[in-house]
Amino acid sequence: MQPASETRRHRGRGLSIRLLLAAAVSISAACGSDTDSKATSDPSIDLSQLDVGKYATKPRDLGVPNSQDLARFLEAERLGNAMPLPNEIDPGLKFGVEEPHAFLDTKNSHLSPIFHWLHEETFAEAAKNYISGFTSSGQSDKIYNLSYRLVNTVLLFTDENSARDAAAALSQSEFYGDGPVDPVPLDNHPNSVGRWQPSQQTLVSWTPSGRYVLITIASHRENVVTGASDLPFLSTLVQKAIDTTATKLESYKPSPPDKLMTIPVDIDNMRGRAVKRPDGDSFENVPGVYDAHGALTFMEDIEAVAKMYSDYGVDRVAFDGTRLFRTRDAESARKMFEHIATPERMTHTTDSPKGLPVAKCFEYRGPEPYMRFSCYLHYDRFVAESGSQQLVDAQQRISAQYAILVNSK
Repeated sequence: MQPASETRRHRGRGLSIRLLLAAAVSISAACGSDTDSKATSDPSIDLSQLDVGKYATKPRDLGVPNSQDLARFLEAERLGNAMPLPNEIDPGLKFGVEEPHAFLDTKNSHLSPIFHWLHEETFAEAAKNYISGFTSSGQSDKIYNLSYRLVNTVLLFTDENSARDAAAALSQSEFYGDGPVDPVPLDNHPNSVGRWQPSQQTLVSWTPSGRYVLITIASHRENVVTGASDLPFLSTLVQKAIDTTATKLESYKPSPPDKLMTIPVDIDNMRGRAVKRPDGDSFENVPGVYDAHGALTFMEDIEAVAKMYSDYGVDRVAFDGTRLFRTRDAESARKMFEHIATPERMTHTTDSPKGLPVAKCFEYRGPEPYMRFSCYLHYDRFVAESGSQQLVDAQQRISAQYAILVNSK
């Protein structure tokens, strides 16, 4: 059983099941051949013969935001780069949770994960002068019923007074789930409001901190299943999350609200090099570019992927119609590709795209709601990943991705 409104969450996992499975295997620093990687296109590949379907093959110049909503989403993504990972708060929180991360309000984006536990109807009225927010979630076991979970959310406001007022108003939100909700003090945080729902083993706190409101949810599902109760454990976890998050945010300077429309959409031309996400794809997590730290909030096995990023020097990740990883250099990209583009227990090799033998494609045959097909390639210092429920679509995306990278030179 999941949180009270968890049924609203899944629309299918993202692209990176192959990445996660491969990262779970230990990485040898000495792996790979001695062959020099090519920074130019393979002369045997004729771009005009690739099947790219409806996808563009030229890099894009994304310029500056064309709407306030886009500008607000971009600010949320920048905020995500500054937030702590779950395992930085508690080493036991090893597993990320697939759900929306950057979000706006309850009408203009997918619902934040906080609304699995809290009613959303009064959010807009309570959160005056709210800009955007970001959530990073982790749990102690891959199986929800065997875990405790932390949902760490930061809301950004235009000014400190608005954040303080919103924290007080939002703390009155009704809880989903049966059972009474009791106020509880947080010993080290007298400015925080804490509320405890024993029947769901869930503690929620609201903390104003400068222009931010920190909403921290700690829930112990295993205790619900076994009939145990441990408020002191959850209180310690919540307070550690508040301390760690507030400290991390001290070094982050949010953008002036009146400048949001002037900040470029792209970072280092990463999204411009990625395939554009088509209409019809899930936008539960909006397109964006993250540094290696921020990108880890999207990963299920946080520690394993962090090691892989470190080993191959991944410093930027673009999430769009494909995922594009920028590594240290061309040799690192080749090694990362060889590491992740190998068959695993539940993934099987399938056909490469027409005219693109340097790409590798796989079919997932397992019980999880992952993308069925995925394709991979490397070019120069980039590794690319496409995913789809249809093989042809995954092949077309990775073919278009190859063409974009070649045309970006």
